[in-house]
Formats: sequence, C-alpha cells, structure tokens
Amino acid sequence: MALTSEEEAKVKAIIAAFDGAQQVADLPAADTSSTDKQIEVYDRKTGTAQQMSLKDAVDMGQNLWCGRVWNLDNATPQAATYVGSLELLRELPIQLGLGCYLVKNDHSRRKLDSKDHHKYATGEAAKLDGSEGHYQWGWNRKFYLVFKTVGRLFYMKVGLTPIKGEYNYTIPIGSRSASGHATLERSTGRLVSFLNTGADYRGGNNDATLDNTNRSFLGKPACNQNTEYWRAAARKNGTGWLCSSMRHFAVTAALFGVIFGTHYAQAAVNTERDANGLYQGGLGPGVTQKDWSAWNSYNGCRPLVPMDAGLDLGDSCGETTVNILNDDGSTWYAAKVNSFFGLKNSYGHLWYHMDDEFVRANEDTTVTHLVAPSIYGSWTVGNATGMIAYSTSIKKGEGWATMLSMDNLENFPTAVGGSQTTYWCAYYWNTSGATSGFRLCLRGGSVDVGGLCGLSSLNDYDDVSFAYVHFGAALCEAVEEWPVEPVYVAA
Repeated sequence: MALTSEEEAKVKAIIAAFDGAQQVADLPAADTSSTDKQIEVYDRKTGTAQQMSLKDAVDMGQNLWCGRVWNLDNATPQAATYVGSLELLRELPIQLGLGCYLVKNDHSRRKLDSKDHHKYATGEAAKLDGSEGHYQWGWNRKFYLVFKTVGRLFYMKVGLTPIKGEYNYTIPIGSRSASGHATLERSTGRLVSFLNTGADYRGGNNDATLDNTNRSFLGKPACNQNTEYWRAAARKNGTGWLCSSMRHFAVTAALFGVIFGTHYAQAAVNTERDANGLYQGGLGPGVTQKDWSAWNSYNGCRPLVPMDAGLDLGDSCGETTVNILNDDGSTWYAAKVNSFFGLKNSYGHLWYHMDDEFVRANEDTTVTHLVAPSIYGSWTVGNATGMIAYSTSIKKGEGWATMLSMDNLENFPTAVGGSQTTYWCAYYWNTSGATSGFRLCLRGGSVDVGGLCGLSSLNDYDDVSFAYVHFGAALCEAVEEWPVEPVYVAA
C-alpha cells in the first residue's frame, strides 16, 4: 500500500530525528546552575508524562513533605486528595518514628519493639514498671506542620524539613502517656506513666478498699484532682514535662488526619490499605460505650481500664477487647481499647485536664482561647497573665464542629452545626453561660459520652478549680522549646 505524500513526509521526519539522535554521553556538559533546566517526570497518580524544572525536582527531593486536602464546601470528613510525596505519606509513621518509648526524666528515650513492648527495639528486655522510664508514645525526630486555607480548600502538610514557601510549625521530639492517661506516685505526688500495680501507684481516687476486688484501682490511671494539681505533679519530673498538652493533642489530631485521610477517628477499624497503599478507616469507638448510671453503679464513674490495656497491640493501629469484670467474675463491659501506632485511649475513658490552655468567658457568653506561648513559662490556670488570646468560640451552646482552628496548634472549634460523621467529627460544649472569669479546657470525652468523643472534642463548661472522678490527665514532654507561632520559610 503506497504512502501518501503527507505520510512520506512524516516517515522522513522520523528517520531524520532518529539519525540525529544523541546518546546522553554525546550531549554537551551542562553548567552547575539549575535555573532554566527542565526534566521529564512521570506522574503515577495521573499516568501522564509531565515537565518539571530541575530546581523544583531538587527542592522536592531535598525537602520531602506530604499532606491531605479537604474541600470545605463538602461535609465529609474524608480528605479530597493527597498532596506532596505519596511515598512519604505511605511511610510517614516510620519516618517520624511513631510508636512507644521508655522516656527518662532527662528526656532520653529508647524505642520499644513495635510488636512487643516488653522488649526494646534492640531486643533486650524492657521494664515498664517505671524503673527504666515512663511508658510514652511519640515521635523521635523533629518535623514540621503546615495548616492553610486556599479558597475553599484546607491543607494539612507534614514535612521532614521546613516546607518552603509556607508558614511552618516546628514540632520538637516529644511524647505523651502511651496508655492515654497517667497515674500518680502517691508517696511523692509525681505524675508518672508507669505500668505498676504497686500500692504507691494506685490509680482512681486512691481507694484501697477495692484492692482485692475486680474493681481495684491498682494499675489504673489516677483521677479526681484539679488542673493545677496535675500541672504541678507533671513538673516534678523536671523541666519540659507537662500534664495533658494542647500541643501534643493537636499534633495527634493532625497526624491522624494526614495519615488516615479523615477527621473521623471513631470510624470502624479497617486494616486494609487503600488503592494508593494508604491507611483508611478509623480507630473504632474506644472506651466510650457505657451510660453514666451503669458506670456510677459499678465504681462511681472512676477509671475502668488498666494502664496496660492494649499492650498486645504494640505500635499497630486498631482495637482490642478488654473485659471489665464484676466481682463474681462475669463480664460487666467488653471495652474496646483502641491504638494509634501504640497510643491508647486518645479519646474516651476519662476526660483530660489540659495544661497549656484554658478559656476566658466574655460578656456575650462566648469564650476566648488562652494559650501558653512557651512550655517553659510560668502560668496559672485561671489567670490570663502570660497567656496569649487566640480564637473565640460560639455563644453559649453546643454541637458538632463545622469549623475548627488549627492555627497556633489550637485544635479549637469555632462554629457548630455538623454531626458525628461530618466535618471535624468533634463535639464542642460551651454551655456554662458564664459572662466573666475563666473555664477549663477538657478534651477527649469519657466512658459515657459515646460518639461525642473525638480527637478534637472540647468541653469548656467547668470552672478552673473543678475536679471530678471521671477526669484524669496525660503526662507529656518535649526535648526543647515548643512555640505555637509558625515561621515563614522562603521558597
């Protein structure tokens, strides 16, 4: 079959191009400037070849980051897509070193085996009773967070180095109680994350009369102290130690959102990865499924699950059943203890008294979020001196957050009207009606709160002096100063 003249011209052009082709070794040497040089790249997400400047390619390789994007016009808590490096997003928990550690008061730490927390990652036996440090969950490298809204798109980014062209929050190496809540060393009043069933570490309200029953508080977290007590107890470990910290809780919520691609932590556990090899699903309901009256009848609404609950999960994500027993040995409550790479009870069981945040009540019944600018500063919960005012809440009311500020690591709801499975999946209580004075920040929820619990759930109802048996605290630490103001890094 004869070619047309047009087809002959195309064939001749192909032959000429082939004859004129050069091997890489035949090309002239380039100068060392990356400006104005282009390379071809292949995007596996779209299946297309694309061009990129050599400078951008080098920057991307040297400044790895990943993240998720939410469309604010949609009520779904699911991210619309990912951004940045898909490879890093798959490996982010490993790259950050998410998991459990034994941390000493000088902030030195040793990683525990990812599957068996009774031994170190190096294989030696590890003691979780306090003799070798606090049983903590956290990360072992400094990293960077970016939160920004562009039009109606909300971005959460995580960088292993500062992300260029963005306002970066520096996240120092840090940790929080791996069991969720901590207990007290009764002889010293020190807040500790020890898995120890000795009388000196009796949890709850230190009621010894239940020691020989299935309702014993031996080995359980402590409760029934006010926030100032918890703060002082944490600082008995030394500089850089706090009780439940807004900073740590905000990072936990952000990492869950980026890694799982959703704000709905209470979604059912799904151990399968999605088509991109990313985590999906949630962590399950947690210890949130007993009503108040039943809990009160059982042990007066005090701690239920021991601090070693969920130890069998290692550094995995998922849930395990812990049977809470009646004195006759029958099961009273099959509690679902969840794990986020080894962090248990990040919501539910007991409310968390927060250290570095509280709110000021305003004349119109809104509250203003007050935040400590330094983890090394001196402040008193209930006194605005030394605190910085950030977001302001809704007027007296409550509901599921539709808007929430992650600026300054606040993790603070600013509008409501959603539901358990929409937007931020976080319930907010501003129900005191106070028009002056100060109120506590309580986070996470408790056994009786059910689906209202969550990583960003917040209760501003209680007076700053308040203590109760279903309130506890985590032990938190960081190796260096932790500012809440972002720093711009030039592109």
